[in-house]
Amino acid sequence: MKALIIVDMLNDFYSGVLQNEMHASKIVPVIARLIDHARGNPEWMVVYSNDAHRADDAEIAVWGPHAMAGTRGADVIDALRPIGAAREIVSPKRFYGAFDETGLHEILQGYGVTDVVIVGQHTHCCVRHSSYGAFIRGYGIEIPTDGVCVFDGVDNQAAIEYLRTIYGATITDSEALISTSASKAA
Repeated sequence: MKALIIVDMLNDFYSGVLQNEMHASKIVPVIARLIDHARGNPEWMVVYSNDAHRADDAEIAVWGPHAMAGTRGADVIDALRPIGAAREIVSPKRFYGAFDETGLHEILQGYGVTDVVIVGQHTHCCVRHSSYGAFIRGYGIEIPTDGVCVFDGVDNQAAIEYLRTIYGATITDSEALISTSASKAA
């Protein structure tokens, strides 16, 4: 079983207080295709790993208030929003990584997940920390380069290379992931 983990594709990171629309808009169609693929494949599940902060969270001191729990800023952008499909979960987080104090590992174990595909924002931060969480828990990690992005002024390729060299992530693209998965199902 494989889990598609979508990191922080939220209103506040798209067009809100920490907006990154110029870069994030390029990965939205890629993530949408991967979500459709995962929803249609019984060997995949979809995980939305979303900041849902409280006022006293450590990140608030660094980044200011953003993606506050219960606000529109903490909602997934409309183009990628969850629909409550089978094998689809929303996993709120208060730290950078998808696995940090979220119970996600235990949920994935319950589904028999062995590999994760991590997409979303930001390759050098939340995608990186989510990859670390997957790495220390023994998951195989795949990063589609066309499904991750960074803020202006950050080297996305260097961030991707870090994931490859430090966490052993398989660097791929969305088309390869979809075609490999389709050929295994045939």
